[in-house]
Amino acid sequence: MLSTDAFATTAAEADHRFEMAAGRIRASVERYPCPIPGPDGTPLGCTVARIGPADATAALVVISGIHGVEGFAGGGLQTALLADPTCLGRSADLAVILVHQLNPWGLAWNRREDHDNVDVFRNLLYHEHPATPDPLYDAIDDAIDLPAWGNPNRSDEARQNLVARHGLDRLIAAIRRGQHHRPKGMTYHGQGPCWSTRTIHTIVDRHLAGVRRVAVVDIHTGFGDPGQGLVMSYEPRDSDRYRRARGWIGTDFYTPGGDADIPAHERAPYRFIEDRIPGSEVTAVILEFGTEPPDVTRDLFPLNAYHHLHGDPRSEAARQIGARYRLFCYPETDPWKRAVLARGLTVLTEVTAGLTAWAAEP
Repeated sequence: MLSTDAFATTAAEADHRFEMAAGRIRASVERYPCPIPGPDGTPLGCTVARIGPADATAALVVISGIHGVEGFAGGGLQTALLADPTCLGRSADLAVILVHQLNPWGLAWNRREDHDNVDVFRNLLYHEHPATPDPLYDAIDDAIDLPAWGNPNRSDEARQNLVARHGLDRLIAAIRRGQHHRPKGMTYHGQGPCWSTRTIHTIVDRHLAGVRRVAVVDIHTGFGDPGQGLVMSYEPRDSDRYRRARGWIGTDFYTPGGDADIPAHERAPYRFIEDRIPGSEVTAVILEFGTEPPDVTRDLFPLNAYHHLHGDPRSEAARQIGARYRLFCYPETDPWKRAVLARGLTVLTEVTAGLTAWAAEP
């Protein structure tokens, strides 16, 4: 039976377990301090562990914590991988780069977003090329009325009228696609690169210089059946990148756009690596572990945002909502953790085998 010892309960514990596991195999480790501490004043940061030669021409990049509190799952998987990296069956010319908790503030504070309310995943996509505004977003944001969300007497009539007029899926899709112009609104993309985006740019420049073929696995939670690990590609279905990723994965491959909670995007994530590393080619996938049905916890998202943006995130009410929000992102049961390990290690092995074969091509 798979051990769940690699998983953590706090951001500090996650860092400690990851760094200890990296030290045991003498992986190189770097720390990128976050400018904002955790709720108890503990310093936060993104840690990178690297295995493999400095002159590798192929690299597997595994990222956790882009969506903050979702990173407990990905961090546990990364730490487990460090305990036995030989399970990937790596070639001599392959580097494995583990980016642990790219948004550490969100992990520590029970938020998907960073300390500036930026959705880091969407900031990576759109910080240079802003997304096309959804004409329905402002009406929905006004109807949600986030500053008043904590008022028990608030009226939900405006939101219900929008649901009746457009349908719930249309409203969810508009919110999930996000925006650049309301810094205290839901799914804020930011304006320019946020701290986490600048950090991953630095990591890419440092570790992927000279690399020709790159595979990225970005780990998330919150969509799919509990414990299920869906692999997603945001590339066009008729592209070589999509076909390559699809060919690497044995089962549970999902294409975004068919569900309002997982919208398609105008750009594909991690194409920026090719811009920063001339001559490189990237095949990237998202590994998404299911937790609970989103409909059960839909209002947790604005309520958690309300406490951080318009209330007191240290209040007892905020802590209770944050704990429930975290439970959606990280169920923290042993059966769920074992499912994450089993599926996660399978996917990483499949991607590594595919990358190794791809790197051998002329």
